[in-house]
Amino acid sequence: MREQTFPYDHRVLAGFPGARSYERTPEQITYLAERAGLPCLLVVPIAGNDGPLTVTVLVFEDERERGAYLAARDRTASAAT
Repeated sequence: MREQTFPYDHRVLAGFPGARSYERTPEQITYLAERAGLPCLLVVPIAGNDGPLTVTVLVFEDERERGAYLAARDRTASAAT
């Protein structure tokens, strides 16, 4: 997995045609997307948070890696509640 962080720009989704919403929390929206044949995960902040907003793009080698990342993240979030 490679992680890239960019300053928030509402046009970031335009670089990922076909991105689809996966999860929404009060702080962010997570999108599933693909670019150059690789699965990606975009984490986009919801405006109104304090501090400079950044968009995080996670690029995975394949669907299996992205699925494992999401499953582990979901387990961690469930354990925290």
